[in-house]
Amino acid sequence: MRGGPPPPDPYGVPPSPGMPPNGDYNRPMQKQFQSNTIVPNKSTMVEEDDDGSPNEDDGEAFGLERTATNRSKRSEVTERSAVASEADKKLLDEYQTQVRELRDKLDAMEDAMKKKDDELNNVLDGERSRSTAANMEKQEFADLRLNLENKLAEAQDLNASLKQELDRMRDDHANESRQLRDQVDELRQSSAAAATMGSGSGDRELQTENQRLRTSLQEQQQVTEEARREARDFLREMKILSQQSGSTWQKQEELEKTIEQLEAEVREWRNRYARTKTQLRNMRASSLGLTIEQDAAKYVREKGFTQENGAVKDVHVTKFQIAIDELLQRARAEDPDTVIDAMKQVVVSVRRITKDIDTAAPGNEELHQQRSKLKGKVSSTANHLITTSKNFASSAGITPVSLLDAAATHLVAAIVDILRVAKIRSTPAEQLEDDDDGTVTPDRFETRVDHSGIFADGGAIPGSRRRQDQHGFLRLQPYQLPTSIRRRI
Repeated sequence: MRGGPPPPDPYGVPPSPGMPPNGDYNRPMQKQFQSNTIVPNKSTMVEEDDDGSPNEDDGEAFGLERTATNRSKRSEVTERSAVASEADKKLLDEYQTQVRELRDKLDAMEDAMKKKDDELNNVLDGERSRSTAANMEKQEFADLRLNLENKLAEAQDLNASLKQELDRMRDDHANESRQLRDQVDELRQSSAAAATMGSGSGDRELQTENQRLRTSLQEQQQVTEEARREARDFLREMKILSQQSGSTWQKQEELEKTIEQLEAEVREWRNRYARTKTQLRNMRASSLGLTIEQDAAKYVREKGFTQENGAVKDVHVTKFQIAIDELLQRARAEDPDTVIDAMKQVVVSVRRITKDIDTAAPGNEELHQQRSKLKGKVSSTANHLITTSKNFASSAGITPVSLLDAAATHLVAAIVDILRVAKIRSTPAEQLEDDDDGTVTPDRFETRVDHSGIFADGGAIPGSRRRQDQHGFLRLQPYQLPTSIRRRI
């Protein structure tokens, strides 16, 4: 019966360890203790019918000949049983030897796997510690910057309130001074009138009123001086806070300049790598940065992709390969937002290839229709890659990476189909330097597709929330909102 237990061995020998029961070939088996006791096979008794005829002689009637025959047969069976037991013993020894060897190998494999697991755990722990330290440093820097921004905002609010209070006190002081001057003028007029009348009691009243007004004026001057002193103290504190904030902004500007220099160096080295790879005529793409030693250009020529009057430059194909590798590497990095930048490079590379095909010499009508159909396929797969990249970045990496890999696979397949028809031409070494530097500019970065299947001009990545400069790279202008500053750092 299929799937059932194997039939028992007629000699009592256990099954071979190389053929585990129930098809369980990969699972580790429990150690079993086997006894060294050998159980001999049972003897076989042969029975014969006692049908003697009355015509037999007297010796046969007494059973003497039959007894001798039975004894001979019994001795033969015993000899065969001894030979079978000796063979079973040898077979059992061989099985036990095989079991011991397999157990030794299994123990060695378990020790090796345990060592590999320990090494992997050590590497993962080191990576987690480094990532945690970097995140803590970023968080401390963000908290410090936020604290300084809050202090600067408080100082600005305090400065505005002090200015308002100072203006109000100045207005009040001016009004009171004007009122006091008016009162002094009135008193002078009344004093002059009283002097003309020659009244002595009027002079005393005027002097008293004058003294009271002078005292009030001195009190107002003291209050004004105290307000000025407090305003100077607040302005001094604001100046100190402003200097601290200025040093922070200066460090940020220096970091921005350093990032710009590094980005320029990355673009320069990327272009050098593309030109060098094109000069070596190595048209076979690498997988995630792994180099290939074989002469890939020979295989490309044998498959019929290259031609002297081909439509597409080989340097543009090389840049497309580099852009696809960069996209797959960014998709497996820690920051999913960098996939958008890598996707831009892929779109620009596709645009270069389609532009070469558009500017190539027109062929027959059938070839033109075939190219148009393939360009429509390239456009649809490129739009699918753009949508998948946006979803991957907006979901913070929750979207499976396999979706992005599938979109890139479809785009590469479409590019291969159109290259098989349009052909690739070799670019002379002196013309490699004349090629563009591979940066993303507004007049070259497109994402929309018209009815003919060619990328339309003037497009941009939908849903992109980050600001870009004239080359398409991220830039942070000074004194922006704190959220933009955090995203840039």
